[in-house]
Amino acid sequence: MGRNLTNLPATRALGTSDPFGFRPLVMGRRSNGATVFASETCALDLIEATYEREVRPGEVVVVDKDGVQSFCLMSHPEPKQCIFEHIYFALPNSVVFGRSVYESRHAFGEILATEAPVDCDIVIAVPDSGVVAALGYAAKAGVPFQQGLIRSHYVGRTFIEPSQKIRDFGVKLKLAPVRGVLEGKRVVVVDDSIVRGTTSSKIVRLIKEAGAKEVHMRIASPPMIGSCYYGVDTPSSEELISNRMSVDQIKEFIGSDSLAFLPMDSLKKLMGDDSHHYCYACFSGKYPVEPRKLKVRGVGDMMDDGPVEPRELKVVERVGDFTHYGLNGSVDPIDEGWVQGPWIKKVEKVADFR
Repeated sequence: MGRNLTNLPATRALGTSDPFGFRPLVMGRRSNGATVFASETCALDLIEATYEREVRPGEVVVVDKDGVQSFCLMSHPEPKQCIFEHIYFALPNSVVFGRSVYESRHAFGEILATEAPVDCDIVIAVPDSGVVAALGYAAKAGVPFQQGLIRSHYVGRTFIEPSQKIRDFGVKLKLAPVRGVLEGKRVVVVDDSIVRGTTSSKIVRLIKEAGAKEVHMRIASPPMIGSCYYGVDTPSSEELISNRMSVDQIKEFIGSDSLAFLPMDSLKKLMGDDSHHYCYACFSGKYPVEPRKLKVRGVGDMMDDGPVEPRELKVVERVGDFTHYGLNGSVDPIDEGWVQGPWIKKVEKVADFR
């Protein structure tokens, strides 16, 4: 499940969003009148387009020679927008689900400084996604923010690499400690999340090898205990360290002097009246659309040494109780309202992989 955007050159463009609105999709307009779609508002800034609105959950927007029309072709329950967009995925200069990503992450850091304070000399970030939260922590704690880790922008994300050997090497290529900043200091390190824990352990070791006196990890999200089934290539739940260990056990595993996560209650409180419109499944294990598991061969296993065994891979096979087969019958355009599309078949099983 997630957004789907299809372009049909010279005829029309379609912008669609899934019925829960898990992923953001926005509409904008260029100075020549052209309507454009993007996953983040920062993309509109690049092409000098003006933001108009988000594509609503369950909505299909049709742009053609007659203008822009909006249709509702599927049920649209209460939105369940991905909270991880504000924690990690989106760029800080975007507005996602009506909120500034920068302001959200800065507030995450402030909450950590308030609820998990520690005596320290400097605050650093795991770049790039931890930077804004680290700035918030430093501002609230009254401690200098320093650039203690330098990131190479020629290396991709390490948490989704298929092999642990590749992930380990990727961390070394991706991050380099600055000894002059870290040596002899009590350091607070702010990161957006801990997934398997292996990357965090290597970061802690890098910082200590650079001469840091103490390393205190602060994580700008709650512990991740569930895999994502809604369009994100996250590890299986069994691989998530917070699903297997307590906070104290994770602290020992990664080798930090202390460890604290953003409390779930504080995260929801920050979201205010919109808190119930977000999906927290990766932190709670409670899924808006209950997934199923299938026994399949993991693609990433091909990268490991030795033979592979079939394993459980998190796949979405069920996106709801109903599916809609094409555009049967008439569908009326909507204006400040919704039109219910026809439902024609109840689905027990969408896919059967071997």
